[in-house]
Amino acid sequence: MNIKIDLQMFKGGTSVTNNSTYTPSEYELQLQKAQSNYANAIAPNSLWLNDTAKGLLQNSLGTVQVDYNGLNSNAQNQISSAQTGLTNLTNGELPASYLQNMADSVKSGATKTVGSNINDLGNRGVLNSSVTNKALNDISSNVSDTMAKSYTNNIGTLGNLYNNQIKTAPAGTTAAAASQEAAQQPALNLWNASLGLNGSTSSALSAAAGKGTTTSTQKTSGGGLLSGLLGGL
Repeated sequence: MNIKIDLQMFKGGTSVTNNSTYTPSEYELQLQKAQSNYANAIAPNSLWLNDTAKGLLQNSLGTVQVDYNGLNSNAQNQISSAQTGLTNLTNGELPASYLQNMADSVKSGATKTVGSNINDLGNRGVLNSSVTNKALNDISSNVSDTMAKSYTNNIGTLGNLYNNQIKTAPAGTTAAAASQEAAQQPALNLWNASLGLNGSTSSALSAAAGKGTTTSTQKTSGGGLLSGLLGGL
C-alpha cells in the first residue's frame, strides 16, 4: 500500500517566544519618585538661572568680539618703534626733535647769559676785547658742558622710555581679554549653578539601578498535524 502525503496541507512548525519582565526594587521606586519630585521642584529655578545668565551675557562685552587683531597690530608697531629707537641710541643718535629742543634750550640760555655779562661789563666800564673774549670763552665752555650733560641725560631718559614702551605695548590686549572674561564669568556661574541643581538623587538612582527582579517566560507552540503524524509513524 502506498501512502501519499500532501505537505501543503500541513502548515506550521515549532516557535518559541521569550518574554522578560523587570520589576524595580522598592528602593528604586522610592528614588525614582524622589527624583521626580526634586526635578519638578528645581526646574523653575534652573530655567530662571538659565534665562538670567542669557540676559547678562547677551549683547555684553562677553559676546561682542574685541578687535584683537587691531590691538595686536598697534602693540607690534609700538614695540617696533621702540626697538628702532633703542638701536639708534646704541649708535649715539638722538631723535631730531630731542636734538632741536636741546639746542634751542641751550641757545636761549647762552643768549641771555651773553647779554647779561656784556651789559654788566659795560656798566662797570671794563668792557674791552680781552675781557669780552674771556667772557665769551667762558660762556662757550659752559654751553659745551651743558650740551654734553643734556646729551647724556637724554640718552638715559630715552632708553627708559623705549623700554617702558616695549613692556606696556601688550597692555591693551591684556586688558581687553581680562574685561571680556570678567563680563562672561557671572553668566557662566549662573549656568553652572543651574546645571549643578540636578545632584544627589540622580547618582543614588544610578547606584541602585538593576537591583530589582527580572522574570523570564518561554512559550512554545507545537509543530501542527504533520509533526504528530510523523511522530506516530
